[in-house]
Amino acid sequence: MPLSGTTADVQPFYGYVDTTEDALRLIEAARRGVLPRVTRRFNELERRSMIRSGAVFVFSVEESGIKRWTEGLTWSQSRISGNFLIYREVADRNILRSSHQVSDSSDGSQSGHPVESHITLKPNGLIKKASTITVKINGSDHHLISYFTQEDVHSGRLHRPTSRSDLMALKIPAELLQSANFRYPLKLDGQRIGISQL
Repeated sequence: MPLSGTTADVQPFYGYVDTTEDALRLIEAARRGVLPRVTRRFNELERRSMIRSGAVFVFSVEESGIKRWTEGLTWSQSRISGNFLIYREVADRNILRSSHQVSDSSDGSQSGHPVESHITLKPNGLIKKASTITVKINGSDHHLISYFTQEDVHSGRLHRPTSRSDLMALKIPAELLQSANFRYPLKLDGQRIGISQL
């Protein structure tokens, strides 16, 4: 299995990552073994079954060997939203490949200069939300990638980490916050983390 510690008691989080706090909480849960981590690249069968709306993946660069996250889908140009990059699934892969309008990485790098008006988004296609935060834990860089559709979010089918008591019981340690490189800084409010400009 490409996920560490996946058992009846340790299952991947399925839902929606809305805020930076959500992302940090899931990264901390994966670090503690409450949620599994991705330990290697997915093969083609795993990609087809696991890359879907509601899927959330946390991986360590050193543990997984994944320096650049790819899953074989075709995406629009990235858009910055707080501490995240947002990509939308594109319908016609061949046209985009020939005009250099594709990014399949989580770090926002593109080849060429995308022209958004020329792309065709896939109807009810996936949206990829990649955290721009790099969290360094014990010398290892951790990243988070999530997938969803607008329909699933608006219908309430996907729930945030706040819906799970085991995740909300986790306290995000100060060293995790200090090790993260935030595009938009966080404000600390007692024991709770408030998100600024997100």
